[in-house]
Amino acid sequence: MKYIFCAFLFLAPNLCLSQNFIRGVVQDSLNSPVFAASVQITESNSGKVISYTSTDSKGKFELPFKNSGNYLLEVNHLSFQRYKRDVQLKPEINIDLKIMLRESYALLDEVIVKSTATAKQSGDTISYNLKALTTGNEQKLKDVIKRLPGLEINDDGKITTNGKVINDLMVNGKKIFGDNHQMATENINAEMLEGIDLLNNYESFSAIKEIEGSDKTALNIKIKKEYLGKITGNADGYGAHKERYKAHSNLFRFGTKANVTAIVDLNNTGEQALSLKDYISMSKSIKEDLKNNDAALSSFINLPSIPDFLVQNNNVETKRSEFASFDFAYNATSKIAVNGFSIFDFTKSNEKILSNKSIFRLGQPITTTDSQSAINHFFFNQTKVNIDYKPNQNTLLNYSIIFDPSEAERGRNTNTEMISDSISNSEINDRFNYTLGHQLSYIIRIAKNKLLSFNAFQEFKQQDDDYTLQSSEGVYGQSFTNLSQNKNIFKFETGLFAKYTQKIKNHILRLNSGFFTINNRFSIENSLNNSFANQIKTNLDYSFFDASIMRKIGLFQYRFKAEFRNSIISSGGERKEIFQFLPTAQFKMAFSQTHNLTLSYNRTLDFPKIEQLNEFSYASDFRNLVLPSQLSYSEVFNQDIFSVNYFKFDLYSGTVLMANSSITEADQSFTTNTNNRLYFNEIQNMISPKYFTWNSSIGFEQRISSLNSKFKLNANHIYSDNYNHINNLQNRSKTNIYTIKGSLNSNFKSPLFNYEAGLFYSLQKSIYTLFNSDNEIKRLTPLLNFNGRIDNKFRYYINNAYEIFKANGSKRYFYDLGVKLIYNKDGSKFKYWMEGVNILNMNNPEIIEISSNNNTFSVDVISRLSGYVGFGLSYQF
Repeated sequence: MKYIFCAFLFLAPNLCLSQNFIRGVVQDSLNSPVFAASVQITESNSGKVISYTSTDSKGKFELPFKNSGNYLLEVNHLSFQRYKRDVQLKPEINIDLKIMLRESYALLDEVIVKSTATAKQSGDTISYNLKALTTGNEQKLKDVIKRLPGLEINDDGKITTNGKVINDLMVNGKKIFGDNHQMATENINAEMLEGIDLLNNYESFSAIKEIEGSDKTALNIKIKKEYLGKITGNADGYGAHKERYKAHSNLFRFGTKANVTAIVDLNNTGEQALSLKDYISMSKSIKEDLKNNDAALSSFINLPSIPDFLVQNNNVETKRSEFASFDFAYNATSKIAVNGFSIFDFTKSNEKILSNKSIFRLGQPITTTDSQSAINHFFFNQTKVNIDYKPNQNTLLNYSIIFDPSEAERGRNTNTEMISDSISNSEINDRFNYTLGHQLSYIIRIAKNKLLSFNAFQEFKQQDDDYTLQSSEGVYGQSFTNLSQNKNIFKFETGLFAKYTQKIKNHILRLNSGFFTINNRFSIENSLNNSFANQIKTNLDYSFFDASIMRKIGLFQYRFKAEFRNSIISSGGERKEIFQFLPTAQFKMAFSQTHNLTLSYNRTLDFPKIEQLNEFSYASDFRNLVLPSQLSYSEVFNQDIFSVNYFKFDLYSGTVLMANSSITEADQSFTTNTNNRLYFNEIQNMISPKYFTWNSSIGFEQRISSLNSKFKLNANHIYSDNYNHINNLQNRSKTNIYTIKGSLNSNFKSPLFNYEAGLFYSLQKSIYTLFNSDNEIKRLTPLLNFNGRIDNKFRYYINNAYEIFKANGSKRYFYDLGVKLIYNKDGSKFKYWMEGVNILNMNNPEIIEISSNNNTFSVDVISRLSGYVGFGLSYQF
């Protein structure tokens, strides 16, 4: 709490700058609302604009102000005469106005509207001024978003605002690609964009927003009229030396009733349409689709096993990717809307790693050198359909279904040099997973201020893992050298619950109750145990009731919630009943729509995953053997989470300040005990006495008008303090991870030249008390990129990055230079380009990566994809 207190003192000066508002409604002579009228306040003497917005669909507006004095209020609309009015602003006094505009019948030869604002705000909507924020040399949607204040594309390809991933991505008001933002950001051409709106407090069903409000955000991409109602997009072909190739096509048809998108990508250049984080995100539970339910839904079902090689990215010798996706959104009538997508991804890669490991144990560490080569195959599909039915403005029926099968096969050969011995191991791991889930949500407004919601869902998860191991020595100290193993996990979850909401003046009351049942089965077949087949089952049934009250308007906002949960968990004929109280509290100071401070606390509850309850031994890989668990099926893991969040966005200066800090504490958590044998490790699941993390980040953006540039800074710090056991002795692990990323991006209106200069720095320091040892890992990456346009026909892009890796005396340097030159004649549908990627490393380069966990420190020399140079041709539809 002391860190939160310090952060509060740091931000305290901003709390004193409370704001008042001028609110009003703009109407015509027939008392009809006037939409999109510009409203601004200027200083009477200097004419300086101090606040600016536009009216919403109901003609309403809201303007914040800080200082008292005499000002001029001005309202403009192309169809009406200009409205001016002197206003006297005083502190602690809000002004409500009703303004009538008179129609203008004068013929205007030309209208020029000039604005220095980076964005304008209308209610909960922030509309970005793309002309003021872009240079015209952006290629894709992602290039535009990176220039917009308050928006980021994180390392996972997700669009974020205020440090959080947006809930919905839409094109012309229709959802697109689910949570796969990268599909849109890397395929929609920048020239197609009419505008971009950030929708705060977003909710597609008006009854929910009017009674409950919303904490969701959405980003709406507006497409220019000339691209509507017809097929648009590109078909690209690229060839380079050493048989490198890339074929890509994206086709769009955006209309008033339907949006349809198809994307196909084939390449062996290392570009991967589906990343590890995409795979994890798409593997989330169907419970995330439930409408209007904020219950603390169980996370008891774990994600499917993650293919190891998805972590590798381009740290492989070769990679071939085949990807296809189809996305649609169709508003059949004003009552029925359907959207969905289907994604297919095939990836094959070869990897080569030389790994030097220090395995900690009492006395001297065990030092090994592993030479590894592997071939990986991966297939993934996800198909999802969502249906909204609104028979009237007070009722919503929503149904969604999802199916995602995947298969990963990995063949790995490892030669290990240890002391005076040399051991070879050959592994084949074939994993097949699938998830099938569907949910039904029904929401009805039973009165002007009352809402009822009903939800039901079912979800099936199957994980099947076949593993074979052949070794030159006895497997895990046994007499046999071959091992065959099948691991199977099956999970079925169903739930039914209801929520009642009532708005009482400025407060919202919620009552929520429901029931869940979760069945789990985990089985192993191998020759390591006394019996050939081993199986464990657990069942969890729990009912809950929660009540919350909140205030979501005004300067001081808050939310209090209390959940009472009664869980009955059983396994092997045993049964245990557990009652829990889970509180939540949140305090928010909303100085304006784009300036707030939030403090929050909540408690979470979970039980061990069934994978952690094994009563039998099984192989994890050639070096790690999992022994029978010490965990009880009825162990309870509680976490207390404290957080503070600060956000300020000045629409006119383009200044953005974000600060987040959170602390997570637990009295006990899941950990392992590792017994380090000479040739392998024995791992046993057990309870840790303590767990603590502190995660802080700060982000700052500032437009520098004198340089026509924007400065961005992001800094993060993660501190973790936890326990594990090595050879049955307690080991306390403390880790600090620091990352800093700063950049200066130009916004020159001259198309000839623009630049991005930046620096990325990371430092990881780990301390292990059992061995009185510490490890330090550093990475430094300066970059300098250029782009521009010559004679409106040629575009050029030059990217430079120099990576420096350091770890306990080990160093490795890597210079990445990329060049792209595009020729595109005005009016031509064809585009030609020459592109070189990593051109200073035309043979497979090597980089160094360092990893550290509770018992092993590893320095890995990894072969990375080589650079290439080639030519491409593109046709625009």
